[in-house]
Amino acid sequence: MQRKKCSKCDSALTKARIQSSPGTVDVNKTPSSVLNNNYDYSELIPYVCSSCGYVDFYVEEPGKFV
Repeated sequence: MQRKKCSKCDSALTKARIQSSPGTVDVNKTPSSVLNNNYDYSELIPYVCSSCGYVDFYVEEPGKFV
């Protein structure tokens, strides 16, 4: 798998996960999986730059959208 780089500062991105509670949305460094039987489904994963704080989102399985 190719390492993802920050589009703002070119540093390495770290795979994370999103958590939410009433009134807030958080990003967590520990990724988790969601099970779904829909063929067109792919988990949306945030990648965080620890240098500048930029967050980029990628689908886990982009081939499902071809």
